[in-house]
Amino acid sequence: MGILYDLVKEAKGNTGNETKVIRRFEPKIRKSLYLTRLENRDDLEQELKIKLIRYVRDYSLENVPGLFDEKKQ
Repeated sequence: MGILYDLVKEAKGNTGNETKVIRRFEPKIRKSLYLTRLENRDDLEQELKIKLIRYVRDYSLENVPGLFDEKKQ
């Protein structure tokens, strides 16, 4: 499986592993922050990290559709 899948699986079992997922996305978050005003960057960075943690916690690994499931739809 992919590295991100494994990280999410680990984070589901242990909340301390959520930081690994955040570190994985940090370059993209920082790059995206350059599109906003300087005074809003810190707040937006925190909000993005909170959203990412929520997605990791709420994501269901059991209901991931496979290739053939997508083809049927």
